[in-house]
Amino acid sequence: MESRQTARTDEAAERELVARCRKGDARAFDALMEAHTGRVYRLAWRLSGKAEDADALTQDVFVQAFRSIRQFDGRSRLMTWLYSITVRKALDLRRARRRQAILTLGERLDPAVDLRRPVSQDPARALEEKELNEALDRAILRLPADQGAALALVAQEGMSYREAARALGCSQGTVAWRVWNARRLLRAMLGGRLEG
Repeated sequence: MESRQTARTDEAAERELVARCRKGDARAFDALMEAHTGRVYRLAWRLSGKAEDADALTQDVFVQAFRSIRQFDGRSRLMTWLYSITVRKALDLRRARRRQAILTLGERLDPAVDLRRPVSQDPARALEEKELNEALDRAILRLPADQGAALALVAQEGMSYREAARALGCSQGTVAWRVWNARRLLRAMLGGRLEG
C-alpha cells in the first residue's frame, strides 16, 4: 500500500514539474532531466549500440523535449513520452547510417552499460556470459529497427505492451508480434547459445 502512495506522490510531483516547465521554469526541466536521463540513455544505447551515439541521442531527446514540452498532453507517463522521442531519434539515426553504409555491426559493445543480465562470480562462467551478452547485443542491432525497439522497451526496459505501444505509436498487438518475431530471429541468429 505504501509503494502505491509513493508512486502517486512521485506522479503528482512529476506533473507539477511538467506544469512548471510549460511556464518556462528551467529548473523544473533540469529536475525532470536529472530524473530520467539514465533510462533515456540506457534505451538509446540499446538501440544504437555505441556510447557516443547514446550520448548524442540522449542530448537530442532532451533538447526536443524542452522545445515541445507544451505539446505533452499528460495522457501517458512522461517517461513513455520520452521513450517515444528516443525511439524515433534512434530509428532516424539507424536509417541515416544504413543509407551512408557507416553502421558497423561487428563493433565491440561496452558491456559495462549492459544492466540486463547479471555476471557470474565463476570466472569461466563470467567469460561465457560476457561472450553471450556481446553476441546478443550484436544480434539485437541486426534486427529490423522496429522489432529491436519493441524488444528493448518490453524485454529490457520492462515496459508493458500498452506502454510500449504508446511509445512506438502502434497497437499492443503490433508490439507483441514485433517482440515475438525479434525473439524468434535472435534464436535463429544465435542458435543453441540463447536459452529462454
